[in-house]
Amino acid sequence: MSKQLPQTLALLFIVFCATAITTTAQQPQPAESKDPAKIELGIHFSSLNIGPLDGQVFVDPDHARSEAGAGVRFGYNLTKSVAFEAEVNFFPNEQPVFFDRGGNMLQGQFGVKAGKRFDKFGIFAKARPGFLNFSQVLAQTGTQTFTFNGQTFTIPIFGIERKSFFTLDVGGVVEFYPSRRVLVRFDVGDTMVNLGDQREFIANPRRFTHKLQFTSGIAFRFLNPEPAEDDNSSQSSGERKFEVGAQFSSLGIREFEYSLNPAMPNTTVFLGTNTQAGFGGRFTYHFVPSVGVEVQGDYYPGNVGDFGGHTAGGHILQVQAGAKVGKRFQKFGVFGKVRPGVVSFSDTLKFNGFNAPGALFRFDRSTYFSLDIGGVLEFYPSPRIVARFDGGDTMIRYGGAELGIRFIPPVNSPPAPWEFHHNFQFSAGVGFRF
Repeated sequence: MSKQLPQTLALLFIVFCATAITTTAQQPQPAESKDPAKIELGIHFSSLNIGPLDGQVFVDPDHARSEAGAGVRFGYNLTKSVAFEAEVNFFPNEQPVFFDRGGNMLQGQFGVKAGKRFDKFGIFAKARPGFLNFSQVLAQTGTQTFTFNGQTFTIPIFGIERKSFFTLDVGGVVEFYPSRRVLVRFDVGDTMVNLGDQREFIANPRRFTHKLQFTSGIAFRFLNPEPAEDDNSSQSSGERKFEVGAQFSSLGIREFEYSLNPAMPNTTVFLGTNTQAGFGGRFTYHFVPSVGVEVQGDYYPGNVGDFGGHTAGGHILQVQAGAKVGKRFQKFGVFGKVRPGVVSFSDTLKFNGFNAPGALFRFDRSTYFSLDIGGVLEFYPSPRIVARFDGGDTMIRYGGAELGIRFIPPVNSPPAPWEFHHNFQFSAGVGFRF
């Protein structure tokens, strides 16, 4: 069930946002005043780059891994420029148990943001101490003393327990204000984790490990001043046909392997989810306000390792192109999307054949057909700016690899079957219209 939780949380996020914004749009909206609302309550999606296992040997330092989660945030604006806020995130994916991590994660950050708030957007810096709690960590639970040849020895006893580490989240925040009561927010920063007394069990220990974290979501304001809104201009600006954007993307790759049993060579065994964080760009052309075609490309700099009989591995490059259809309102829009494309892996093992001169294997790029189906939620803080959230299923069609390369010496075996595997993807970004 935990493997499906990120998809469920993201779906609830899209549905909740669309419902709440629709309700807000139907209510009279007071005009923007000098002072912002004091209280904000928000929900968001978060990606935390765990990276390689800290201090472990035989681990490629480029083998990055992220975890996807969801959370809530409470903010209190002391002034237009300074606010106190508290944020809690839950990352449901179960990680292997080590001295510095294990199980699922619960994160809490509590601190301040300070910056400049303009009419339709704001830019802030943040500094928030907190904690990162793992449900299963290998930790010393006691000692045992024994005597051998007249000498006394004391050895540690280890067990699995829940453990929290001190964290410090430092970074930047960009906010957009499509309406008086709604704000769209993007956070990026360095979440520094202090391993504390666990460092003595880790090779090459460091006091702080640095984790890149990206968070995006929406918030609702309360206790707003009352003056009536005087807004005769349409924020959706359907006349602008072109849109160029940049986005952060989180792709949860479902890793799998094929059976080593010669009697069942094509049996697929799923190993877990390897979430990768990336970035990219998007171009959209709108035929009418409710229908558009778009091309999106994303690059994932982390190394996924390899899986699927070495049919996938290395760095991921993704391109999707297709249609977006839905309903555009004055301050927001809700759409569905269907976008065919390709997902390309940089380092896959290819079989040269039994009679090939030299090495039988080579590393090469493999590209597979993909289909992205999901939903899109957009906000329009101004006629030229759009903030966008995407959630959906990116289906990748793997197959065709010679499974004989998995055996030494190679043996004749049928190629891997062509089949679709489902992968959850979430993207968040900003676009500009012209």
